[in-house]
Amino acid sequence: MHIYQLGWNWKHPDTLCIERPDGHFGMQVILTRSKGRLKMGSKEYRVEKNTVFVVESCLPHCIYADGEEYIDDWIRFNYDTEDSEFVDSLKLEYNVPIKLADDSVSKLIAAGTEVFGSDISVKKEILNYIMRSILCCISESIAPSSGKKENYYDKELEKIKKEIYDNPAFDWSVPVVADRLNISVSHFQRLYKNKFGISCINDVFNSRMQYAKQLLLQTDNSVKEIAFMCGYQSYEYFSRSFAKYACVSPAQYREKFKEK
Repeated sequence: MHIYQLGWNWKHPDTLCIERPDGHFGMQVILTRSKGRLKMGSKEYRVEKNTVFVVESCLPHCIYADGEEYIDDWIRFNYDTEDSEFVDSLKLEYNVPIKLADDSVSKLIAAGTEVFGSDISVKKEILNYIMRSILCCISESIAPSSGKKENYYDKELEKIKKEIYDNPAFDWSVPVVADRLNISVSHFQRLYKNKFGISCINDVFNSRMQYAKQLLLQTDNSVKEIAFMCGYQSYEYFSRSFAKYACVSPAQYREKFKEK
């Protein structure tokens, strides 16, 4: 890991407007210490303090204050080929906001600024370990271990899951739901799977199948009507999906289990 510039507790007026249409060469970590508006590529995010971005090299981005003094910590860095396996193992999300649980990353950046400005003979080695530690802390915030503090998105994910089961017929779309949380599709999918042990799409499927079973046993609606009520436009596709889920066709399920 090679850190070639960094700053800690940089303060800017509430009129701050930084626009970088060509981005910066090299990776960046930008940690907001106040509210702010950050645009990554074509996507703009309104964030609270202690939110971090890992920004890819040369990505166009902008930083704006959001009605108050803007404060941040930042690092510009690169990593060598021998670091690639380590970085890949962290499964970092790039160019999206990641809410941190505590101020560990900021403290590490503060330590990094002290070492960076020193004449320590092993400065390069120490900065390498500090940068690795920072990336590990960020990775932990994306997918926290069980028993740790609640993830920043946990409550929103629980709301979404409840909505899926309350409204199985809705045309659920992972990109739309991810956009609602202002995160990438891959980030959302990983958070959802880590939280519930099942993908969002599979939860949508399960909610529809459970609702279909309920309708088959508790109503006299035709199977085609039930297919539509469960969000399927094609009766044939619904029937195949149900048979895969229940091991019998909808009609057979109704005949077998509905009380006479």
